Amino acid sequence: MHNRSVPKRITFLLPYFPPDVAADGQLFALLARELAARGHRVQVLTYRPRYQGLSERAPRQEMMGGVSVRRWWAPGGKSLWARALGAWWLMCSGMCRALFCRGTLIVPSSPPGLALAAWQLSLLGRRYVYVLHDIHPELGLALGALKPGAAAALVRLAGNLAMGRARAVVTLTEGMKQVALARCPRAFVEVQPNWVDLDAITPRPREPERGAPLIIQYSGNMGHLHDLEGLTRAAGRLAGVELHYVGRGVRLEEIKALARREQWNHVKFFDYRPLSELAASLGACDVAAIALSAGADRLAMPSKLQGILASGRPLLCLAGPDTELGALVDREAVGLTVKNPADTDEIAAAIERLRDPELRLAMGQRARRLAEDRYGVQRAADVYERLA
Repeated sequence: MHNRSVPKRITFLLPYFPPDVAADGQLFALLARELAARGHRVQVLTYRPRYQGLSERAPRQEMMGGVSVRRWWAPGGKSLWARALGAWWLMCSGMCRALFCRGTLIVPSSPPGLALAAWQLSLLGRRYVYVLHDIHPELGLALGALKPGAAAALVRLAGNLAMGRARAVVTLTEGMKQVALARCPRAFVEVQPNWVDLDAITPRPREPERGAPLIIQYSGNMGHLHDLEGLTRAAGRLAGVELHYVGRGVRLEEIKALARREQWNHVKFFDYRPLSELAASLGACDVAAIALSAGADRLAMPSKLQGILASGRPLLCLAGPDTELGALVDREAVGLTVKNPADTDEIAAAIERLRDPELRLAMGQRARRLAEDRYGVQRAADVYERLA
């Protein structure tokens, strides 16, 4: 039970926030609104919309669902120097902005500059909750996106400093908690999975015409965490199947190139949808695909999971059952798990099984019940309210 008699001041220091389409920003928007609805004074300090190269105009200051939102400029660019400048700017500007805000800060682990800003403010007596949505540099090293060296050492140092002085560290899984404690044994670490707005995202019945293709949808970031070539090849060779990719990411162009080269016209690509259209987008498929590359378990968890479950869609999970993600899907019987995301034959066999509408319906119903039991935003707000 939450205690509404003691209002608190809570400030989110975030790299992205709606109308930006970044999943983390959308999650924190839900949480901020729920905390504000409970009578807490909540504000968000963030930056202009710029995720994945998408830019939208947004007011520098506005009220959104009882939450005070303030935005300011941040540099862009993908070169090494541009990223270094961006990290430095986020740290310095974040520290200056948050310096004059009262109450508890809530800060995500990415980018590290914001965590360093919170750490520096803690030396002046400020308290903060550190949200570890992915663990770096371990994740970057495991996926080959980062090489051992000075940069990795600096990222590890930033994370250790942030964990060491945080009022609490929040991880998404038990495996991530163990990695965090191995890095910083003195940290107070609590597990809180991501959450979803169960009222906004509900199962939407889909009644395709007779003979219509089975639609498989992968929605979200197509990054280093997500091995999608096997899925693309499996869907590409099957008749009566359409594979829809919704979003952007570093692997988008290679997936598009593969589909063009093989002339798979039933592999289709769509841009990000705004948060207001998320429920309709998630419901526009028969099966939702989710992927987690080898080596990423215990270091990250796909943020799209809870939205898929709430939409009542069965999952095609490209992650081994020895991962927490694969084990969850298998244990709760909310989809089928493919142990090797590169095994085209195994993925194709799973897709063939998912052609059964009764199987999909049963899995989708269990998925919705699981979301209702564990992943409502109210449960997450209980935890963050206590930690703040």
